Amino acid sequence: MTDDYLQIMIESLEKKIDILDKVIELDKRQLNISLAQPLDVEAYDASMDEKGELIDEIGKLDDGFTVMYERVKEPVAENPDLYREKVKKLQELIRIAVDKGVSIEAMEKRNKQSIQAALSQKRKEIRQIKVSSSAATKYYQNMSKVNYIDPQLMDRKK
Repeated sequence: MTDDYLQIMIESLEKKIDILDKVIELDKRQLNISLAQPLDVEAYDASMDEKGELIDEIGKLDDGFTVMYERVKEPVAENPDLYREKVKKLQELIRIAVDKGVSIEAMEKRNKQSIQAALSQKRKEIRQIKVSSSAATKYYQNMSKVNYIDPQLMDRKK
């Protein structure tokens, strides 16, 4: 029974690593989206939603892994030689998952900086458009008054 639980844990970690690979791909896609001009906000949001679903799935896998670990902790501690190969495999997979997690964190920081820069650029563009629009409006208002001559000889009393 403990062997089966260990095998389930191994499969869970392998699935988690696959999902982490997908998250890494999404992070790369998000970086490309945030660097592209003009910024495609809908594509960025879609990738964020997709990544959110993957992260939820990782959370479920982690919860299941914890439940399985609690079941096998004592039997493995009592007979470490019996389960040595599977424990080594689990340790290797955990190391790979942690490395991928660290890589994802670094990519998330880069993506955050990139999207902040893109949004800052977008704000500047919007501000410039507002300034240009305001200047054009003022120009047209002033120009419409150029040909207007105030009546000079008109009696203003009534």
